[in-house]
Amino acid sequence: MAGVKNADLADLLATTLEDLPKQEFEVEWDSQDYEFCRIYNKDSLRVDGGTSIVRNVMLDHTGNARYRRLYDTDTPAVGDTQVQITVPWTQLSTDYSWDKLEIKRNANSSKGFVNLLKSRRIDGLWSLAELIEDRGWKTPQNASDDLYPYGVPYYLNQLTAAQIAAGTTSGFAGQTIVYQDASTGTTCAGIDASTQAKWNNYAAQYTTVANDFLAKARRAFIETNFQAPYFITDPAKLRAAKKGCYCNFDTLVALQELLDDRDDNTAPKDMMGGVLARIGMTVMINSLPVLGIPQLNSDTSDPFYCIDFKRFIPVVQDGYWMEESEPMYDKSQHTVFTVFLDGSHNNLCTSRRKVGFVLHK
Repeated sequence: MAGVKNADLADLLATTLEDLPKQEFEVEWDSQDYEFCRIYNKDSLRVDGGTSIVRNVMLDHTGNARYRRLYDTDTPAVGDTQVQITVPWTQLSTDYSWDKLEIKRNANSSKGFVNLLKSRRIDGLWSLAELIEDRGWKTPQNASDDLYPYGVPYYLNQLTAAQIAAGTTSGFAGQTIVYQDASTGTTCAGIDASTQAKWNNYAAQYTTVANDFLAKARRAFIETNFQAPYFITDPAKLRAAKKGCYCNFDTLVALQELLDDRDDNTAPKDMMGGVLARIGMTVMINSLPVLGIPQLNSDTSDPFYCIDFKRFIPVVQDGYWMEESEPMYDKSQHTVFTVFLDGSHNNLCTSRRKVGFVLHK
C-alpha cells in the first residue's frame, strides 16, 4: 500500500465500517442491562430542532363549577391555568481513531484489519453507552447545569430529612432535587414545586423490604393512577410505552427472597425458587418486572423507582442522534483518522404526579 493517499484510506475505512463481517471477541461490559440505551434507541421521541424542549401543563383549574339556585347571577371567570415545562438540549459525542501506519500494517490481513476497526468502534460506542446509562440515573451537577441531562432522580425526588422529621413519610411531597454537588433546589424543568403542589412527585419512606414495603408500593400504584373523567377527552397524546420498576441489586435480591418466602409452590429441589427460575431470576410487582440497575448500587437510600415512560420521555433531536461521521484527518495529526459520533437529547417529564414514584430508606 505504499503511496496510498489519505483520501483512499478514508474511503477504505468508511466502506469497511458499513459492512463489518462477523468477528468474535469478548467484551467485559460494565452494566448488566443498558436500560437507557435501549430506551433511547427504541422508545425515544424524535423532536425537530429548537433551542429547548417545551411543553405545556395545566396544574389547576379556575374553579368555575358550582351548584346554583334559580335566577342566581353568574360571574364568569377566565384563569391562566397553563404553565410551561422547559428542558434544555444536551449534546454528547464519542470518537474512535486509527493511525495510518496501523492500517498499513493490518491491510494484508482482512481478519486483522476488520478486527482492528471493529474493536476501535466498539471501544468508542461502549464509552458512549456507559455515559448515557450513568447520567440517566443522576441529577445534573447543580441547578444551573445545562451540560448533563435530567436523569430519573431529577424528576422523582425523595422526601427530605426535614419532611420525615415533621411526619411526612409518604404522599405527593417529593419536591427537592438533590444535585451532584450536594446543592438542592425545588425548580424542576422551569416549574417551582414548592409553590406548585401538583408538580410534586409521589415518594414514600420504607425501612426494609418486607410486607410494609409491598403495602407502600401498592399504595403508590393506586395514588399515581390518575384517569381523566369519562366526559372529558384527555388532551394528552400518550405514546405507546410501558412502565418499569428499577432498584439496586441489594433491593432486588431482598425482593427475590421475599417472593420465595411467600411462594407456596416452590419446589424443594430448586434452591433458587421455582417461580424465580421461570421468570428469568427477577420479580414482578403489580405485573411489572423489576430490573436491577448497577448505577443505583452506590445510593445508600436504596431507591425503588417506578417509571411510566408515557410521561417520562427520552427525547432525541431528529436528524442528530447517533450521527456517525465519515473518517477524517487533520493537519495537527496528519496520519490519524478519526470517526465522530454525535447526538442531542434530554429527558422530558410531562406530569410528575402521574410519571411514577420512588420508595426509599
